[in-house]
Amino acid sequence: MYFLDDDDVIKQKISAELNKYVMTQRQVADFLNISPHNMSTMIKDRKIEPFFIFDDEAVRKINLFYKKDIEDYAEKLKAFRDLRKNP
Repeated sequence: MYFLDDDDVIKQKISAELNKYVMTQRQVADFLNISPHNMSTMIKDRKIEPFFIFDDEAVRKINLFYKKDIEDYAEKLKAFRDLRKNP
């Protein structure tokens, strides 16, 4: 098979690219310092949206988020939290 010799290299490249651009729901919750329950609520309320959902029909979906969207949202969230602290 053509790819067998390069499979490990291909996996490493894919993994590196995914880590640059993609976050899991758990990573987003940790990054935003919010609970998993709040994360689910934010998704339902469309405050943040996954760009890809594995097994959309399942009860336990795997949501993937575009890292830049989450970083942008984190800035907005920080500004909102700062406003609440300093009225």
